[in-house]
Amino acid sequence: MRVIWVLSLVLVAPGVALSQSVVQPVAADSQRQYSRMEILSERLSQLKLQSNQAGPMSQTPTVAAKPVDDYVFPTARTRFIRYVKSTVGPFGLLRTAASSGIDQWNDTPEEWEQGSKGYGKRFASNFGRNVIRQTTQYGLSEAMRLDTGFEKSKRKGFWPRVEDALVQNVTSRTRSGKRVVSVPIIAGAYAGSIIPAETWYPDRFSYKDGLRWGTYSLATGFGINLIREFIFNW
Repeated sequence: MRVIWVLSLVLVAPGVALSQSVVQPVAADSQRQYSRMEILSERLSQLKLQSNQAGPMSQTPTVAAKPVDDYVFPTARTRFIRYVKSTVGPFGLLRTAASSGIDQWNDTPEEWEQGSKGYGKRFASNFGRNVIRQTTQYGLSEAMRLDTGFEKSKRKGFWPRVEDALVQNVTSRTRSGKRVVSVPIIAGAYAGSIIPAETWYPDRFSYKDGLRWGTYSLATGFGINLIREFIFNW
């Protein structure tokens, strides 16, 4: 019996040892696979959570809306300097002198007669008209937060530039760069004509004449913008 027991130990021991040597690596390998699966699952959960927090639009990146020409709204100082230059600047005074010369040539109004005295009255009148126009335009543009300034076109080609120049005579830009019908420009043109017609012009003139002059003044602005676009911008 003792011999049989010894033989059994001899035969069984290697099998146990072999089974342990096989089971332990398998168990370790299974543990490693389980750990990897657990890490992967945790990572996927984190990504899903981040996606839900970002919202459905996070999958499609968006770019902030910007004007095509990278428009920048001018500063308050720039707007004020532009107002001063348009009122008493060299080109503003030159325009006043030219329009006064035309009025002198046409003897309008005839009550002011001719000669240097008559030209002086016409120059003072047209200067006052421009002051009213520019002040009305500037005040309304500041109140409405609009940019009424002229800027040369950034587009290529003759007709696109013509279009940009003409449209600026009756439109203004908002702070975002969008163009809208310009109440300041239109109101300034008519205020600068109606108020003088009702105040210092001879009695035969009325607001109806001011309305006509305002329309002429607004129409002249289209030609001036073309000059600024293609010849010289002041």
